[in-house]
Amino acid sequence: MGRLKVIILLSTIFLTSSLFAQVDTVTFRIERDVSTFKVNCFAQKVVGTDTTDFNIETTPTDTNYTYTWSGDGVILTNGLPRTTYSFSASGNYSITLDVTHVPSGKAYEETKPVEIIDDIIIPNVFTPGDDGHNDLFIVKANGITPLEISIYSRSGTLVHKSEAPIIVWDGRNSSGSFVSKGVYYYILNSADPSIKTRKGFIHVY
Repeated sequence: MGRLKVIILLSTIFLTSSLFAQVDTVTFRIERDVSTFKVNCFAQKVVGTDTTDFNIETTPTDTNYTYTWSGDGVILTNGLPRTTYSFSASGNYSITLDVTHVPSGKAYEETKPVEIIDDIIIPNVFTPGDDGHNDLFIVKANGITPLEISIYSRSGTLVHKSEAPIIVWDGRNSSGSFVSKGVYYYILNSADPSIKTRKGFIHVY
């Protein structure tokens, strides 16, 4: 009986050690959102030279970990391996991820700086359709200040006009049909009078 207890104890220690050894350290990747005042963060585990995202949906063993996101004094207690940070102004901020391996109690921490810029980013190429690749023309901005865009064909015909803090166009004209491939001209205005009118060309493929 005593021998059986030893075997069980050693098996438990081995299992815990095995789980503990799965992760050498943690980090996270930052993706810019369509709003330049937002970033999406994804917790990652580092095992040797391999870095992969934690994913509780497809990897049940990842539920052995807890996640706490924080940054500049704001604690996000969603407990998920991914989160979105929203900022109210441009500037330099920091984001911290704390991960705990529950079975062993091992804690990891990673802090990264992030620069938030109040900018308007206008793409010049997109391929409207339903193939899931670059289907939308998206004007990234702070998501707060209203924008208005007018898009014209080379003959000067207005094919699209919209107003929103984030401009999204699927390539359809007012009748609901996809515009033809070619070059289009846009005029973008901001409700902020300090922001100059933007003009340029969009290449539709």
